[in-house]
Amino acid sequence: MTVAEPAIPRIGIPIRLSGLDCQNTDPVMKEAERAFDAVVELIRESGAEPVLISPGTDEDLETVFAGCQGFVLPGGGDVDPELFGGAVDDPTLFGVDPTQDRIDIAAIRFGLDNDLPVLAICRGMQLLNVVHGGSLHIDLDPSSVAHVEKGEDSSRDFSVHEVDIQPGTRCADAFGGAERIRVASFHHQAIDVLGEGLNVTARADDGLIEAIEPNGDTWVLGIQWHPEAEIPVAELRLPAFTALKAEAARALLRVTTPTPKLQEA
Repeated sequence: MTVAEPAIPRIGIPIRLSGLDCQNTDPVMKEAERAFDAVVELIRESGAEPVLISPGTDEDLETVFAGCQGFVLPGGGDVDPELFGGAVDDPTLFGVDPTQDRIDIAAIRFGLDNDLPVLAICRGMQLLNVVHGGSLHIDLDPSSVAHVEKGEDSSRDFSVHEVDIQPGTRCADAFGGAERIRVASFHHQAIDVLGEGLNVTARADDGLIEAIEPNGDTWVLGIQWHPEAEIPVAELRLPAFTALKAEAARALLRVTTPTPKLQEA
């Protein structure tokens, strides 16, 4: 008798459209592309199969989404301010792409509507907040915590700082029950008004929201930092993806487990 290998959950991840443009030389967007590649690799390391989601019609996207048991929304350019009533002419905006917003938001909504796990990273967390009716700071004021390192030549790099995590949350569970960890961040936008039905589950020392989770039983986690970064602690790169994979495996089990037939009376 041969025992069948367990099915591998498939995790959908919308591609970064900046990667399609060979003329895009913006170093920040190039960093987003490198981060995207790292996220894809971490999905694989978690034991799940990454599914790259490209632009398409609503029907095309629905077809791809239907074959996934979870989603990762990675970092990237700024969220279009029109989505939350912000100033569209703000000079600090970069990388705004309505098509990228459309694909990412569609993936978030599909996960929420179909009880599928979602891990939303940096820009992904910001979009998760916008989907729930929240708003964003278009450009953060300086504070006691640097959320991105800015060089004199306008270059940018990861900033390392600590965040406090609320005990008993999905975020805490994903990181082994830790209540304070060191993270790498790379953002100038962040949550301003929290969306309806969302809970804050981590903050930086300056009070900035670093993790959010919606009400309900579906495993959805938004984190403002970049777990895929190789700094500051290598051991903290994989846990969030492992937690996502475990939830996606449960979703796959729901789909593949046959419903027992009722015995005839």
